[in-house]
Amino acid sequence: MSILKKLTLAGVVLLSALTAGAVTDREMEEARTITAKNYLRYANNGSGYLDEVKVTTMADLQKALKTKEVENLKAFNSVKVPSDYAGWDKEKLVEFWSVTFFTSPALSAEGKIAKTRVRRQIEAMEIAAPSAAAEAKGAEPEPAAEPAATAPAEDSPTAATAMAEQQDILADQKAIEADNVNPSLEKEESHTWVYVLILAILIGIVIWLVSFAAKVMKKQAPEPVSGDSEALRERARQALAAKDTEIAKRDEAIKGLTQRLDEEEGRAAQAAHAVESLKRDNQRLTQSVEALRTENSRLTAQLAGLKDKLTAMAAAPAEPVRRAEPKPEPKPEPKPEPKEEILKVIYLGRANNRGIFVRADRRVSPGNTIYRLDTDDGLVGSFHVVDLPVVTRMALENPREMLAGGCTGDNLEETAGVSSIVTENKGTAIFENGYWKILRKCRIRYE
Repeated sequence: MSILKKLTLAGVVLLSALTAGAVTDREMEEARTITAKNYLRYANNGSGYLDEVKVTTMADLQKALKTKEVENLKAFNSVKVPSDYAGWDKEKLVEFWSVTFFTSPALSAEGKIAKTRVRRQIEAMEIAAPSAAAEAKGAEPEPAAEPAATAPAEDSPTAATAMAEQQDILADQKAIEADNVNPSLEKEESHTWVYVLILAILIGIVIWLVSFAAKVMKKQAPEPVSGDSEALRERARQALAAKDTEIAKRDEAIKGLTQRLDEEEGRAAQAAHAVESLKRDNQRLTQSVEALRTENSRLTAQLAGLKDKLTAMAAAPAEPVRRAEPKPEPKPEPKPEPKEEILKVIYLGRANNRGIFVRADRRVSPGNTIYRLDTDDGLVGSFHVVDLPVVTRMALENPREMLAGGCTGDNLEETAGVSSIVTENKGTAIFENGYWKILRKCRIRYE
């Protein structure tokens, strides 16, 4: 009975250990690093270098980041991560990092495109066995079995175990005595030697048959030929080599398809971002057109009023002729005020985050001028980057501040080795409330 109890207890402990599950700190850190790398990959244009970064911890990832990803990493780190992940399984780990985490409003819309890649890469992670995970989290051992109810509370575990074994031995002795008293067992013992004799004969027959079969097979088995064995080994090696080559080609094809899939996802994300930019530009243009229509209606109404006044003055009767009176001394006529000159060329400074140029000059102002604007009416004009060495040098030293507000292009912040700025498409600006404001940014490239 004692052995049965011990086996039952061991089975319960083993079952509880096998059903336990946990996510370790290392696995949580690796999943967080995968999410951060893919989020930063899509949060900024030109961050494709992160696809080649192979890291499993946030510390190693931060060492590999460039300057433009550091700001986005602050937003990523601001999202709170649950501390009760020790009870998660792999499915819950994937669900949190690929769905729940990306619902945070602190993350950028461009970076949230990466959640599909995050799910795929975390699902490919190797999660440790449940027992290993429990040890990694410092799981407490199963509590020892309580002593028997008949044992005193002050007895030690060793004494309780000895007492239980003694009781089991006494129970076994009583069972043996009961069996000795049983008359049916005494009758069976008289025939036991017959059964033993028959069993011994059968065992001898089986041993003789096995020996005979072994001798026959040994005689019939051909002698091994070393040449055939070498040929078989060589064919086996060639087959394994061919299989390894096939597997390597298949892995290379899978890698190429995965890379193409990542590139297509990146292009789709960039296209979505470009569509959003075009929608915003279209909205601004629509608002500007409405403002121009309103101004045109107001000027048309003023012109109609002036025409009515002129018609009324022409229809008024002439005054009667009066006697000549001495003419008063002529008063000097007031000099007509000069009309405000409409500048055809204006040199503008950088544009702020609201799309307003912070400075306007009649000529190039070194240290301030970035763009040249051409206009016919002083209300709407087109602008481009000034092609002068002093302007180019100042813009390339700080492209984010000097160019990002009024220009679009590929990798505007990558200025290493660049010597000139070429305007591919001119931008459009409108004069509102005393300032020139951007309707559409100009597109540039570096050379």
